[in-house]
Order: sequence, then structure tokens, then C-alpha cells
Amino acid sequence: MRKATLLAALMLVIPATSQAKTLEELLVEKGVITKGEAGGVSDAGASKVYWNRGTRIEFPDNGFTTSITTQIQTRYAFVDNDEDAGLRNTSGFSVNRARLVIAGTALNREFSYKLQTDFVGTPNDTESADSPAVRDAYIQWQPCEDGTGIRMGQFKTAISRQFNTDQAALQFADRSQVSEFFTIGRANGAMAFGTLADGMITGSAAIFNGQSTGEGLNAGPVDTKHTGVLAVRVNPMGKMNVYEESDVDYTEDAALSFGAAYSYTQSEVPFEQGVTSTVDSQIVNLDANFKAAGFSANAEFFYQNLDTDSKPTGFYAQGGYFVVPKKVELAARYGFLDCDDGSAPGQCAGVDKSNEVSATINYYFWKHSLKAQLGYDLVNQDLVGSNDSNDRNTNRWIFQVSGYF
Repeated sequence: MRKATLLAALMLVIPATSQAKTLEELLVEKGVITKGEAGGVSDAGASKVYWNRGTRIEFPDNGFTTSITTQIQTRYAFVDNDEDAGLRNTSGFSVNRARLVIAGTALNREFSYKLQTDFVGTPNDTESADSPAVRDAYIQWQPCEDGTGIRMGQFKTAISRQFNTDQAALQFADRSQVSEFFTIGRANGAMAFGTLADGMITGSAAIFNGQSTGEGLNAGPVDTKHTGVLAVRVNPMGKMNVYEESDVDYTEDAALSFGAAYSYTQSEVPFEQGVTSTVDSQIVNLDANFKAAGFSANAEFFYQNLDTDSKPTGFYAQGGYFVVPKKVELAARYGFLDCDDGSAPGQCAGVDKSNEVSATINYYFWKHSLKAQLGYDLVNQDLVGSNDSNDRNTNRWIFQVSGYF
């Protein structure tokens, strides 16, 4: 009754000039009612089905929407491995990704959800796993229109802007080796996020399960240790979608974005037979992004501090330009990874420094939803204790066709 009285009063006092927005929208902005309550007083509409980067279904009577999207990446790759290192060359075809994404909203967009599965596990994927595997599974609550909300479930952590860019929206066939090394991938946890200055500043704070042995993708906790992640982003020239590489929309006004993220992790890892050791890890990540008139540039810097006295660092920079607007793009990338004399784990084992040089030509049939990419990568690794003649070089030629429907 109280809400009905308030609605009637506002209808009398709000001037006609303010009706560019509906009464329900104004009440949501003022925090008087939630999105779900606003939807409850709106006129019901007919259900509808349409396509928008996937099949979309809306049920206005119930305040519910859903979407179904498929992602398929098929590729041919020839890899010229270093035979002096005892490695064989490879040549062949593969389905690199085969994903199903189901997402939607409930209570008139007050709640949203996402479920993403992958039916193949890829060797160069940070979360490589036996197929099939769940990638994302979360529920998100945004009661107001100010961009503030809470997310809980399994989703990407904020370290690495490029990792947080969907694989379907990348400029190259794969992410930089530097980005793949430093990201901490997806994890189970909860995140609070918000915006300021009409979306020009965004930020988030999250807590996840730790990275102890046995934890990670599709796995629950094995101890009481956690990972904390803080992130902030500033768009000084207005809103910018940094999670879509290449300027496929041919930005008329130049757009610029800067981001910073920090993570702290405690984890239990095997030390020797029957004995575990606690390892602390801190990662600092900075990124910069620019788009204008078919030109795009992205760069990221990473620093990690492991209490094992290992401090790997790395960066990459890439840029591209549409020689045929919205259709044909040329792009190049350089990345450098300092493995701190081989003391860092993973792909840094036995490697002191690693350099990558990549080039690609992309043809966009339908923006990022359907594109073909022809690329070349050279990875040069300086092995620990070796001289220049014993460096390990890997050349890769790749042709990839991606569909996101």
C-alpha cells in the first residue's frame, strides 16, 4: 500500500519534461524500488524470439529472458619445432573450441546468470581439462541501474585484460604466451563490483578459493586458503569495450582505457613426498588500450612475486589496422617473458627468457561472430645455462575459422 501511494504521488509531482524515462525507471534510479518491483508494475508484453549474437527468448509476463549461443573454432596448424631439442614437427587439423553458452536474466533483469561449457580441452588453454568441462557458472544480482552488483559462482578472475576477453573476440588466434602465463584463470568465488562517473570508472573486489593442489577449475576447496583480487579501470575518453579486440566497429571518436589489477594467493603445494609447503603469490597487472577509425592497440605488463624468491615479469604489445574498413585487418604482436633464470613454474621451467613475435591477417565476414584468421608465430626461448646457439625456436603457421552464433 505504501509503494502504491508513493507511485501515485510521484505521478502528480514529476513534471512532464522528465517523462523521457518511465516512472519505473526513475524510481529504480532513486533506489525507491528494485528492478524486479518495477517490472511488476509494468504492462505485460508478448513473448518474442529473435537473434542477437545468439538466439534470444524473452518472456515479459514473467520478467525472464534467456539466450543460447554456440562457439566453434576449427583450425589447421603447422608447427616447426626445434628438432635439435628432440621435438617433432606437427601438422594437422583440430577443433580448438566447441562451446555452448546459456545466459539470461530473471526478475526483470535484477538477476542474471551464465552457464558456459566446452566440449573439447585445448593444450594451449589456461584451464585445459578433459572434455567436456564447465567454464562459467554464476548468478549475478544488480538491484539498481548504477552498475553495482554481486556475482557468485565460477567465473574469470580479473588478472589480465586479455584473458578476460572472450576467445571469440580476440585479435589473434590465441592469446599472448605472456598473458597465458600470468593469469590465474577461472575460480569459484564471489565478487562485488560497481561504477562511477557514468561508467568512466569501474572497479571490483573478489575472493576465490585458493590455488592449492587439487583446487581450480570445477573443483571445490581443499583447505582454508583463498585468493583475493582487486581491479580498477578508467576510461578517460568515455565508455569503451576493452573486452573486444580490434576496432571492428570503426570507432569514430578515439577511445582510451587504462586498467590495473592485483591478486594475492596462499596455496599448499607438494614440497617432497608426504610434505606440503605454503606458497604466497602476488601479481600486479597493468594494461592500456586504444581504438580509433579502424586502428587498435593493446598492451599489458605483469609482475609476480613468489615467496620462493622467484619474480617473473613480462609484457606484450599488439596493434592492428583495417586496410579494408570492417573487413580486412593486419595485426602484429611482440611479447617478452622473463622467467627469472628459470625459477618460475609452469612454462618457465628450464627457461630464462622467452620472446614471441606474431602476425596475422584477419577477414571478418560478420565482425567477431564469423571470421577467418591466417597467422604466424615465432617463439624464441633462452634456456637456462645455454648459449645463443642452443636457444629453442618454435615456428607456427595457423589458419583458423571462428563462428559465434
